[in-house]
Amino acid sequence: MQKLWSKLNISSILKYGTAAILLVVPLYPKFPIFNIPGTYVAIRAEDFLVSVLSIIWFVYFLKSNKREFFKDKLNIAIFLFIWVGLLSILSAFFITKTAPVPIGLLHWARRIEYILPMFITLAAVKTGTNPRFLLICLFISAFLAFIYGFGQMHFSWPVISTQNEEYAKGIALRWIPGARLPSTFSGHYDLAAFLLMVLPISTTFFFTLRKKLSRFILFILLVVPSFWLLLQTEARVSFIAYLLAVSLSLVVIHKKVFILPFIVLSFVGMFTLSDLGERYIRTFNIYGQKIQLLNNHNLFNPSTVYAAEDAVAVTEDRSTSIRLNVEWPRALRAFAKNPLLGTGYSSISLATDNDYLRLLGEVGILGFLTFFLVMSRISGKLKDHLINSGLLDLNKAIIGGFAGSMFGILLNATFIDVFEASKVAIIFWTLVGLALSQVKNEVKI
Repeated sequence: MQKLWSKLNISSILKYGTAAILLVVPLYPKFPIFNIPGTYVAIRAEDFLVSVLSIIWFVYFLKSNKREFFKDKLNIAIFLFIWVGLLSILSAFFITKTAPVPIGLLHWARRIEYILPMFITLAAVKTGTNPRFLLICLFISAFLAFIYGFGQMHFSWPVISTQNEEYAKGIALRWIPGARLPSTFSGHYDLAAFLLMVLPISTTFFFTLRKKLSRFILFILLVVPSFWLLLQTEARVSFIAYLLAVSLSLVVIHKKVFILPFIVLSFVGMFTLSDLGERYIRTFNIYGQKIQLLNNHNLFNPSTVYAAEDAVAVTEDRSTSIRLNVEWPRALRAFAKNPLLGTGYSSISLATDNDYLRLLGEVGILGFLTFFLVMSRISGKLKDHLINSGLLDLNKAIIGGFAGSMFGILLNATFIDVFEASKVAIIFWTLVGLALSQVKNEVKI
């Protein structure tokens, strides 16, 4: 084993392995290789890629300074989150009887799988990988996702979705006019979350370029296509999160003067390049009707509450109704059943459309708190570095851009299960590793 390891170029393996994550995970459609009995979650190519790289990283870890690794409070927080998840599975099986151990362990293992790219990326940069190379890989993925999405819209390129059990078998669909665009992702929400991470980083990177031609090329080949693709998802919450994420990144890199023009152009694009503006108008109309209905009826008078002649037909916002009437109450019931540890991974179905309620339902208050401990450790490292950093360079652009991306993802998680969507979660943790690799002279927090 020692001889084999000595012959391997570990720095090249980690470099191109991380590049493969940034290219393969967003771009390769979610074709199932084989299914797991009892769930329609399948094993896919990305699982093998991350697993192989994780084994290589683990061997690298065994030969590294383990004391330094375990002194890092972020790593301790991640281990706490993982162990709470395992305790929740045991509690679900032995106490609440709400989740079978095999399926619960599968979901637990997948969450570990999503986090491991952070360590792989950190090791890649530490052994000599240029961060600019990894950024270019991310940008290439975004551009090719745009090309594929454009092909779906205009040339009937196949859509591979996991929106339900039948689609998750790998059935090739076709985009139809009026539908939301998923590109290479399993659904339009996942694509929107991916672009929500790309756009703040590409914006800050734009300001590091000195040549006007380089800025023009980046703007035309990355920023505009990514923005167009985001609009075609028609994801309302993601668009708001995008506005706030990019604005935060501009504040961090001291380019606040561009915030207003950026917001104005974004709204102009929203109303001219997609139907997203109309979706917002319909949403406002629906809730305006509901408010009007409440104003016109005395809710405390049974004779008016049930008066058929006063009934007003109000169109429902379907996605919000599902969340409010089905998914969120289900998560809260699970939390009430076991507030400390929840009812275990996999116990409240595959979708809650709110990662925070999902945390409370599946792993309880302990899982919820350890997750936010992890997020606070990451944001603390980024903040301490940004406070002490000087002029804008690639280092600050990566950290400042990711600060916006992370804020946007955390906001998006109020309506989407982004940390359970494999393509989104793996890229998020890869970018965490890239951002933390740029943090120098770390302040212990």
